[in-house]
Amino acid sequence: MIDQIRVAAGQFAATTDLAENLASCLRLIDEAAANDAGLIVLPEFANHLSVYESLDHCRRVAVELDGDWMSMISQHARALEIGVSLAVTIPRDDRVTITNVLFDAAGEIIATADKQTLMGNERTYLTGGTSGSALADTRYGPVGIYACMDGVTFETPRTFAVRGARLLLNSLNSFALDEAALHIPVRAVENGVFVVAANKVGPLLPTEQVEAFSQALGIPPHVLQGAGESQIVAPDGEVLASASRTEEELIVADIDLAEVRPLNDRFGHRRPEIYGPLAKPHSAVPRHDVPESVEVGCVRHQTCEAAEAQLVVLPEGTALPASIPDGVWVATSAVVDQRHVGQLWTADGLRHEQAQLHHSERFDATEFGDELTLCETPFGDIALIIGDDHLYPEVVRLAAVQGAHIAVVLYHPTSSWHTDLALRERAAENRLCLVACTSLGVGGTMVLNPPRDSLWSTDRLHPYNGTINTPDAVVASPDDLMLQSRLYPTRALQREISRNTDLVGGRSWQASAALL
Repeated sequence: MIDQIRVAAGQFAATTDLAENLASCLRLIDEAAANDAGLIVLPEFANHLSVYESLDHCRRVAVELDGDWMSMISQHARALEIGVSLAVTIPRDDRVTITNVLFDAAGEIIATADKQTLMGNERTYLTGGTSGSALADTRYGPVGIYACMDGVTFETPRTFAVRGARLLLNSLNSFALDEAALHIPVRAVENGVFVVAANKVGPLLPTEQVEAFSQALGIPPHVLQGAGESQIVAPDGEVLASASRTEEELIVADIDLAEVRPLNDRFGHRRPEIYGPLAKPHSAVPRHDVPESVEVGCVRHQTCEAAEAQLVVLPEGTALPASIPDGVWVATSAVVDQRHVGQLWTADGLRHEQAQLHHSERFDATEFGDELTLCETPFGDIALIIGDDHLYPEVVRLAAVQGAHIAVVLYHPTSSWHTDLALRERAAENRLCLVACTSLGVGGTMVLNPPRDSLWSTDRLHPYNGTINTPDAVVASPDDLMLQSRLYPTRALQREISRNTDLVGGRSWQASAALL
């Protein structure tokens, strides 16, 4: 098995002309080979733009795995001795799929993976995959391949990583700026693997349809362009190479897959026995009888009166104040016997307790909880995430499928990715409110809310900011004694990232069987 490899990602502007798109693919494969790359990743919908006039049109511009279009990719890979990964539409007997295809350096197709979660308009004529994808067996070891929306939530990339993949290949067709800022790098660092991601540039729609889509989405026409910024990301989250926002470009980086040690660094304390609900189709919808907003205060000390808040969050291990005002809920944690537990208190006493679910070096606790439960409060159902449980994306997902409005995270971040990527992604991929509290002299205390406007909002109040689900964030500075802000629990009901694309109810639950 080869550990060291030079990888490449190529981005280009696709059109409705299959021959022109093929030429772009071949041009970038040539350039990658000229730069001594052993593997190149190309974008999603590499054969044709993702908008179609009819199902018949969708089928006509799809490409057969053994057809002329793909044969040219195969021949190029073989002639240049380079592996190629891309995503194209494939006609099936009764449907059309968007499918990742991986060619080895001999030009042979060694793996395919149907996209699990389709985005908005893709659902009109395409059909998503109904089961998880197999790992590709390559000379570099196991490799996972996936497309765009399957990387906006954690399940699909993680199913590859827990089965031993050291390298993930992501083909995108996205105009969202938070792909490169959040969704691509977090999949590398939360799994401790390398990720190579290739996005599009240029219009993602036929020119004559841009205005209609712009009006339907309520966003400016110029936004409907591929966001570029293809990336190669290391297991620690470092971006080794990044492309421009707007231009066709090839990026390359040398990687050493021997640096990947996910079983020790990321997965040694996973608890698959408690993740069972993730592989079931049911997802509870958050209850509607909650206020639009609630005042929240994260405080360094015990004085609840210091924050005019209904929810007060203390750093982990902080003792309760001498008294709690009526109507105030206080979150903290304590070590009780052999367990570290998160607690919610009111003037009436202890209202909820949640045991830590995973091992943490910071606590002597030897007993862990066997499930995540929610606490019903006047301002929403709350999940307490304590210790290092926030590093496991499965945990906040367990809260979301139960219908949580709010996740309260009591933690002590030890790396910048815990705050810059992990927590923001937990709020984003689950569309829930999140308040995180640590000792306020340390960075990481923040209040995150789902965006008020979704991509498909018909009553947009704010100009489109270029992202698809980045949470609104209020973050404490290191010198702040208190962070006071507002949570908007009703936004947890708005789980559609685009039309008919539910981030929780539409998750790829079948693929999650590999997480158990």
